[in-house]
Amino acid sequence: MSAFANLDLFGGAACLDFANSLDARGTERPEEYLHTYADLVAWGRFAGVLDEPTARRLTGDHPEVLRTALGLREAIFQVFVAIGRGRDAPADALATVQARYAEAMAVARLAPGGDGFDWQFDADDPGRAWWPMAVSAVRLLTGGPLDRVKVCAAEAGCIGLFVDTSKNRSRRWCTMDGCGVDAKVKRQARRRAGSRS
Repeated sequence: MSAFANLDLFGGAACLDFANSLDARGTERPEEYLHTYADLVAWGRFAGVLDEPTARRLTGDHPEVLRTALGLREAIFQVFVAIGRGRDAPADALATVQARYAEAMAVARLAPGGDGFDWQFDADDPGRAWWPMAVSAVRLLTGGPLDRVKVCAAEAGCIGLFVDTSKNRSRRWCTMDGCGVDAKVKRQARRRAGSRS
């Protein structure tokens, strides 16, 4: 069974899914999925930002790279949770995202991909495991849709980030069958309690 079997990719952008790899942030027991560099690489494969040959080449123990990646993840979270709540993004978090993006782009090359051209990375540098998330964050910041970035409305402390792609912009929860169900159950319990009093 995958180490990420209980982790949903609901963000709608790689950078938001990366931020969500620390799950249930607002609870007493957040669930960390990225304990080692190998976890970071496995997450990249799980999220589809690393292909299998690249993931196989990214081996070894790289605690500094993991620290850099986790620092980027926290900066991405701080930036987009602020945006999702209609606040100004913290300057230091934006600076971290910009610095990591600049590092990634310093080794990127423009190559044909998909319907046109895209930035690609050669595989063997350990930083390859986090570079796509820095690129994803800057793409979302510069190209949007920032007005659709939301924070899960669950009362239980999820604080999951996602891009609301619903037609009427009404999505409130990270997943309907997770936090959405929990919210409905709590609403029904409150209604029942209210009708008894």
